[in-house]
Amino acid sequence: MNGARFLSLAPLQVVQALVGFGALAAFTRLMSAEEFGRYALALSLSMAAHTLLFTWAESAAFRFFSISQAARRTADHYATLIAIAVVLGLATLLVTGLVLTNAGFSAEANTLAAFAAGAAVLRFITRLGRESDRAALAFGRYALLETAYLALGFAAGIAFLTVIDLGPAAPFAGLALGGAIIVLIDAPRLYREAKGGFVTFTRGRRYAAYGAPLALALAVDLGVQAVARIMVSAQAGDAALGSYAAAFGLARPLDLIFIGVSAAFAPMIFAAFEKDGPEAARKSARDAFALLAALALPACVGLALVADPLAALMVGESVRTEAAHLLPWLALAGLFSGFTLYYWSEAFQLTQRTGLRALLMLAPGAVQLSATFFLTPVYGALGAAMAATCGAAIGCCLLAVVGRGLIALPVNIGALTRALAATAAMAAGLLALPQDATLITHIFIGGALYAAAAIALDLLGARKRMSAVLQALVTKLRRFTPSHGLK
Repeated sequence: MNGARFLSLAPLQVVQALVGFGALAAFTRLMSAEEFGRYALALSLSMAAHTLLFTWAESAAFRFFSISQAARRTADHYATLIAIAVVLGLATLLVTGLVLTNAGFSAEANTLAAFAAGAAVLRFITRLGRESDRAALAFGRYALLETAYLALGFAAGIAFLTVIDLGPAAPFAGLALGGAIIVLIDAPRLYREAKGGFVTFTRGRRYAAYGAPLALALAVDLGVQAVARIMVSAQAGDAALGSYAAAFGLARPLDLIFIGVSAAFAPMIFAAFEKDGPEAARKSARDAFALLAALALPACVGLALVADPLAALMVGESVRTEAAHLLPWLALAGLFSGFTLYYWSEAFQLTQRTGLRALLMLAPGAVQLSATFFLTPVYGALGAAMAATCGAAIGCCLLAVVGRGLIALPVNIGALTRALAATAAMAAGLLALPQDATLITHIFIGGALYAAAAIALDLLGARKRMSAVLQALVTKLRRFTPSHGLK
């Protein structure tokens, strides 16, 4: 793929990492373990509800952009998306208001739910814009506005927590404010794109037929995580849930790797499939798999091996020790889930068999919840982490096997083998470090060892790339070095 397009996403990945770790560090220190546990549970439930209500339209915004563009009906495409956003957004706010007015919840719960609903609706509108940007290969605008949303939401959330003391509702209030600002930026452009377009029920139904099963599958996964957290809270307490949520936050770098690679490669894979057929899509997918393996494998192992110093730096004292114990399990779960969601799922989306994917995801969800039910009373939050890993591994294997019957996405064995070998070299070096080694030492030594092994093994063509860089540097040095020969 175009290197400039991939690099244009790098600032977004940096901001996502900073915001993710910053939120974890700040919220676990500014909230008690119980408050953070309630916030984590509300976040999990909010994500599941958002996925169930809105993700079908977000996925359709991406999937049908190239089809509408080829048919010269992009105005109809945008007009239909705007109509969907207005109807779903207003309905969500109305229903939330009615429920909170009549349900008799506590004041804290009402505040939390109100801000969460507002943030979700505004996020839905911004996601329609970002998915459209991604489909149009407008990676610069995608990265800029997504970065702005994350930074504004995080900064406002900290302000609402420290100045107004909104408690667990503060992060949602911050996201709502950030979303409102980005919607004001997006709205004029979306209106221009939709100008002259027609809203058709047939188009909306087609979008729903494609996106609803995909959203259902994702909602099942998020719903499973929400129910698992409810089980942890009920069986081990809110403090244990806070540790479980903190460990999930520490494993966030894996999500960012998968999201970043998918954001760059998925449009290429879909465009190749639509334009040149399955074989062209497989070629792009092979490169995506190689990059995922090269980045995600060392990240997973690295997180597991630096769990203690990482937790000491990033997590509040009340949940620090247990979160470090959970991180290796949840890093492994994140590796399996990442390949499931951002690689093997592409086979079902390319062939528009999202209903089958939704059905298949019921199996790993059932396994995880059953294991959580039996393991949590015995092992506490650690049991829930082990259950999450079991469910993620089963889901990854299931989608990989069944998806090959739809379109055989490749496993780049050469890149996978090299990545595993380089990761093993990195792990050996990290395990040899003294126990009191700092996090910076772990990162520096681990990164250096992995880079050296990757070059030695020629992972992702590292030697050729290194040679090209060195040749370019030598050429520049020769150009600027004055000649000292005799005249």
